[in-house]
Amino acid sequence: MEKNYLTKDKIIGKQVADTQAMIVGTVKDLSFDIVEKQIALTITTKDGEDINVESEAVNAIGDIILLSNTISELTKPTPAPQPPMSTPVPKPSSLPSPETPTETTSQDKPKPAKGLCASCGFQNEPTNKFCIKCGSKI
Repeated sequence: MEKNYLTKDKIIGKQVADTQAMIVGTVKDLSFDIVEKQIALTITTKDGEDINVESEAVNAIGDIILLSNTISELTKPTPAPQPPMSTPVPKPSSLPSPETPTETTSQDKPKPAKGLCASCGFQNEPTNKFCIKCGSKI
């Protein structure tokens, strides 16, 4: 049987589904356990938690990644290490006064994420033309 290797770029960003055909999240990164010599997928769940799923739990990789079980049966959520963030403290003179309303322009409003379904709010792949969850046109 011929080996079929996938690069990191072809895996990151793919949606992950469990055996119940439920989208559980999106692949954020790949992890490598140097002691056990195993690869795991770092998945950001729909709840925003990062979890690691070992490669043995992957049943198939195609347009999406299909797991061999449900997420709750495979692993417990583990928080991913976050880099320290330093937020500059604004000077008092640069803060708007409470009496002065701040103006917002159309440039200040965030653009909707590409692939976001207007009907159900599900975040699809940016290239999808229809929502995977409800079937609406994106």
